[in-house]
Amino acid sequence: MNGNETRQVEGGMNREVAAELRVNLIRIISISAFYLIHLWNYLAPKLGAAVSGFIGLGDVTVSFPRHIAVTTLCLAWLMVAFIVHFLIDQRKVSDRLTLWSTLADIALLTAILSVSSGPAGPMVAGFFLILMLTGLRFNLRLVRIATVAAAIGYLTVLAVSRWPQGILENNELTTVPRYHQVMILVAIIISGVIMGQIVRHAYAVCADSLSLGSKKSS
Repeated sequence: MNGNETRQVEGGMNREVAAELRVNLIRIISISAFYLIHLWNYLAPKLGAAVSGFIGLGDVTVSFPRHIAVTTLCLAWLMVAFIVHFLIDQRKVSDRLTLWSTLADIALLTAILSVSSGPAGPMVAGFFLILMLTGLRFNLRLVRIATVAAAIGYLTVLAVSRWPQGILENNELTTVPRYHQVMILVAIIISGVIMGQIVRHAYAVCADSLSLGSKKSS
């Protein structure tokens, strides 16, 4: 491997590390933002009608056990993000890291939905955000796996809301109509397809640029 090829490999690794850092930063900001909204929604009724009505939150009552469950899962999610950041800082970025961190995102989001608002909650939008993050890695295999995992995660939330088991039996979740379920599931799949096409297009643009560069140098 000559010097030029070495610089290309190092440049590719640096871009991969930078992309994963951006993804992890977005992950931390998203978890923090969603939790702060949840926390305000939990505390607002205790601060009085004037305070809760000022911002329009607090109209949905959140029980203390549900709040503790959401808080515990969000802390676990942040711990995952900090571990990922440490591994990135050590330059241990690999396809395995991006895959397992993405699957952890989907698993933890599924768990939070299962103990909080269920399929009727706005946090369902998190599945789409996770799929968007896979596009920043420009890894077609990751996009495909994440799409399937997100669909399974959403189906799990539907199943938990319909047939709660164990500790979830005391956590009654609001179910949604079948057409609502199908629309969200189809939207998740189509979102994955769109992200896959974006990655394919990026591959094609890079290939065209390399081809044009080689023609100019020859």
